[in-house]
Amino acid sequence: MPAFIIKFAKQLCFFPAFPLILAWADDAQNPADLWPTPELGPQQVVKYQLSVLQHNDEPSPDAGIEKAFRFASPANQRSVGPIDHFKVIVHSPAYAPLLNAKEAVVLGIKLLSDQAWVLARVVSTSDAGVFYLFILSKQTEDKVANCWMTDGVIGFDQPDDSQPKSTI
Repeated sequence: MPAFIIKFAKQLCFFPAFPLILAWADDAQNPADLWPTPELGPQQVVKYQLSVLQHNDEPSPDAGIEKAFRFASPANQRSVGPIDHFKVIVHSPAYAPLLNAKEAVVLGIKLLSDQAWVLARVVSTSDAGVFYLFILSKQTEDKVANCWMTDGVIGFDQPDDSQPKSTI
């Protein structure tokens, strides 16, 4: 694991004993039926979102994006607009590595009462390693009260450690 991600994880107080590798097909019996419920924790929500995005075009084009959108918080959904706009965002260069990814690993979680940060690493179809920080909160709105939902996702590329560092 790159040194910068270990440092980042320690700064956020992540304490994983080892990375949790996501088991896509075997982990959920029927992922198409998953909807926000209070029984799902923040890590389960992120695992589900990563899984459906990895299989984005099953059973139809962008079905994974639609399933992931179910777990976007109401505030996030209002911010990004209707599902068609959300699809455009996910297909943008910043989030496209999530689509049909070869691999995804949850590196850790920081849980603070009603907020959570889940750090994941994705290996894209082009073999690029990209890190994503999922920011979640426990909802208070009636229909999704006490459900963990994603407020935002921040992506950042893995730095190339082989390049010489500037000493200024």
